Amino acid sequence: MNDDLSHLFAEVVSARAAERVARGGPRRQGENARSDTGRLALSLRAYARALEKYRLPVPPVIRDELRLRSGLPS
Repeated sequence: MNDDLSHLFAEVVSARAAERVARGGPRRQGENARSDTGRLALSLRAYARALEKYRLPVPPVIRDELRLRSGLPS
């Protein structure tokens, strides 16, 4: 359980960092511009599902970010 959650959380952290770098860099076109945002959304969903699978609470920050991202076009 711990390894699974640790791996998924590390992916969330990595995806957040990649998105932050992409937002601070020069504008990219097309699918490349959305890949970091999509990666973060997927990793957040996977982490939340894993927490629920182990009957652990999803932190409010993760839950809120998922709600916000679900309303944004990817």
